[in-house]
Amino acid sequence: MIKYVATDVDGTLTIRRGDVRISIEAINGIRLLEANGIKVSLISGNSLPVTLGLRGYIGASGPAIAENGCIIYFHGYKHVCNSKPPDELKDIAIKMGLVESWQNKFRFHDLAFFIPKNLDKSKIKDYINEIEKISNKYGFKVLWSGYALHILPENGGKGQGVKIASELLGYKPEEVATIGDGENDVDMLKFGNFSACPQDASEEVKGTVKYIASKPGGEGFLEIAKFIINKQKSV
Repeated sequence: MIKYVATDVDGTLTIRRGDVRISIEAINGIRLLEANGIKVSLISGNSLPVTLGLRGYIGASGPAIAENGCIIYFHGYKHVCNSKPPDELKDIAIKMGLVESWQNKFRFHDLAFFIPKNLDKSKIKDYINEIEKISNKYGFKVLWSGYALHILPENGGKGQGVKIASELLGYKPEEVATIGDGENDVDMLKFGNFSACPQDASEEVKGTVKYIASKPGGEGFLEIAKFIINKQKSV
């Protein structure tokens, strides 16, 4: 029985992958789950103020999980990670031409960088490898979300964030479902009883989940929400 759903935001609750506008269908999906007694958490690479604000306005009652699982807010702060990338890693990313996220000043552990239009996005793996050469020495890793490149502590990750959030709520892994679309969601999608993604998710994600929606973005999320509810009603 699914009692708790942890969902990514960008590309999963937005209109489509690559878009940042929250889908009305996704909001309806979250409220449908909540109305059926299933708590929903937003888990994002965004900073806590953004994630926590969205959680409240959308109507999700589960913990807000931000910075790719590094920090959780539920009746107070829970720091999963215990450090922040040093200035050297930040300087390397900027010298490569990456643009620092405006949210970094509000972050505790995870730093995000965007790839500007004048840089070749097909070389994302090259950017990651270059930064990882230095970051690994400090105990940090690099993730690509489909929206931004993130540098975070090795013990961070959405899978760890969902695991701890589930424990805070008192739910077992078999009572948890996870939904996402990007490469930084993969470890999370391996946690719990059920995993799903929108139709326009990355190929790596599609190869990981148990259910792939027939529709993209937020429309796909609503489809997944209805699937979870209908499946439980039929048992």
